[in-house]
Amino acid sequence: MKRFLLILISCSMFYSAFADSPITSTTFYGAYQNEVIVQEALKAKSKLTDNLLAYLVDSTKPLDIKLAVINAIGWEHRGVVNSKAFFNYVMDKKQYQSKYGSDFMSFKWQATKDELVCYAYLKALDNYFTIDDAFAMAGEALRKYPKDFSVNMIYNLIKVQALTSVEEYCYASKLFLSLRDNPTLKLDMRNEAMRDIFTYMEDIGKNCKTN
Repeated sequence: MKRFLLILISCSMFYSAFADSPITSTTFYGAYQNEVIVQEALKAKSKLTDNLLAYLVDSTKPLDIKLAVINAIGWEHRGVVNSKAFFNYVMDKKQYQSKYGSDFMSFKWQATKDELVCYAYLKALDNYFTIDDAFAMAGEALRKYPKDFSVNMIYNLIKVQALTSVEEYCYASKLFLSLRDNPTLKLDMRNEAMRDIFTYMEDIGKNCKTN
């Protein structure tokens, strides 16, 4: 199964654009619109500002609000690569270094859970046709923190993107909705946000057989 998913992700860069992309269509920032930082993100014209970057890297800030900020920034930012801005900001601030591999690998092995997940989500939104790097980073965060709902949500959202790109809507929906029935997960997002996410994933599989 893991090999199958990797093949899907590798092939995702070749598929034709379709109207309903999970990465770009799953919105949940509405549950966080009372947060000043999310309001700022909505006014940022799809580009991470220095203040937004500082918030995303601040270890004292909740991950769910960070993800809401990224969700509010969205994907319609032609000519802007938010994941690169975030990556450079983290590397400059944290000075992650390794004797082995590139800056990318240094980041992958040393970055915090929040940094890994935020980068993965930003990377997927920057280019939802090519999501292999985003999937790798989300997978590393999941390996380190398998019980956080927010980490599982981003990892599976990227996986669903790959599956729907080859029209595996039923499997994608079933896979994601399994998170809702997982009693071991720490529900670290607001109920309204989770409801919005699951409603969208239900819609993906609305024409699927239940058996």
